[in-house]
Amino acid sequence: MSENLRRYTRALYTLDAVARRVPDDAWDEPSCCEGWTAREVAGHATWVIRNVGALTGANPAPEPMAESAVAGDDPAGTIAEAVQATLAGLDQQGILQRVEATPFGEMAVDDFIGVLWVDPLTHAWDLADAVGIDHGIDAATARAAHASLQAIDAAIRGTGRFADAIEIDTDDPVAQFVAFAGRTPVR
Repeated sequence: MSENLRRYTRALYTLDAVARRVPDDAWDEPSCCEGWTAREVAGHATWVIRNVGALTGANPAPEPMAESAVAGDDPAGTIAEAVQATLAGLDQQGILQRVEATPFGEMAVDDFIGVLWVDPLTHAWDLADAVGIDHGIDAATARAAHASLQAIDAAIRGTGRFADAIEIDTDDPVAQFVAFAGRTPVR
């Protein structure tokens, strides 16, 4: 297993674990993502995960639709299904070396998930913050995510991507990671 796949798998399971703990009546709580509820964050994260799955042949490319429609009535179940299908797709001989068209250009699937692994991790934090539960992100993972984002800073900023980094004065690795990701807690 590559380091990129380890990180992506950890991030997916972190998101899945957070989603499973979201109370049923909390999916419509506002998130730190402007204009999005926890349900919409879940729908966006699911859509991205399904796109990775499509690169592996685990599922067809998802149709563009509203984030809340992607999440549906059972956002935790929707995330869990997408995580399992995508991880099954990534568990194929030679899949990580296969070169595919991605939003960052043509690259090996392994390189793509090496860039993308911070997405489900960030959205795990977004969900946890929206509903007031623990995010489950350890310090080492947060430091690695922060470093990954710093390496692609110019590519992640702008409309439809990460907001500008927030200046904070703390040594907490998770707070540094989420601030660099442009997040301001709602709780």
